[in-house]
Amino acid sequence: MPVKSRSGHFVLAVFVVLGAGLLANGVVRPARVAVQPAAKANVRTLAWAWLGDLRPVGASLAWLQLQGAWQQRNPAETMAWIRLATELEPRSLFFWANGARIIAHDMADWLSVTGRSRQAVGHDQAAMALTLLNEAQAWHEQNPHYWIERAGIELHAAQDTVAAAASFRQAAKLPGAPYFAARLHAELLVRQGRFDAAREWLVELHPTLPARDPRAQVELVLGRIRALEERLSLPAEQRYRPWDEL
Repeated sequence: MPVKSRSGHFVLAVFVVLGAGLLANGVVRPARVAVQPAAKANVRTLAWAWLGDLRPVGASLAWLQLQGAWQQRNPAETMAWIRLATELEPRSLFFWANGARIIAHDMADWLSVTGRSRQAVGHDQAAMALTLLNEAQAWHEQNPHYWIERAGIELHAAQDTVAAAASFRQAAKLPGAPYFAARLHAELLVRQGRFDAAREWLVELHPTLPARDPRAQVELVLGRIRALEERLSLPAEQRYRPWDEL
């Protein structure tokens, strides 16, 4: 594609993004901070029909526009740009994950000054962030980092240890998952008082960990198994015995 043509398409992307953002923002009600279905349909039509292969560029432009709304602590406008960025480039976990964090944490802080309690606002915003991540699941279900991001919202914003434990478990079972996801699943089982389940999970995990990889923290996992066995008062014959102890 000639340079002039590329420049023209980039300018078109800028105008489409700005126009779609204004369209979405125009129907957002600040009290609810949610884009209505009609606006979403218009945004999708503009994004996919006009931008074509420039959708990732458009998403980045939308995210840059979001920064101004975020600095002004404008929930409605910020939400509109999050929506536009995820519509333009749903294949990028970045927009979904960071959008969910902004909704769950930043917007909760902004909206808690309106007279409602921080806890009530936080609950609503956590639910909205998880709704956004529900939409992302179709694109990122096999990505362990999607489940880790989800677990973070469930744990810190929604304060739901059961849901967070399930998400960390899902992450841990996927290829390429960081080792800490499995450890955090066990930790949340302990917080729930499910000591047998936590020990069973760690006993299954321990022999799969590479001893020479410091990120796996093999000794830490074994130590947690031993601590759980002490808590459960297991007799010696029922305790976990790694191969090197047999």
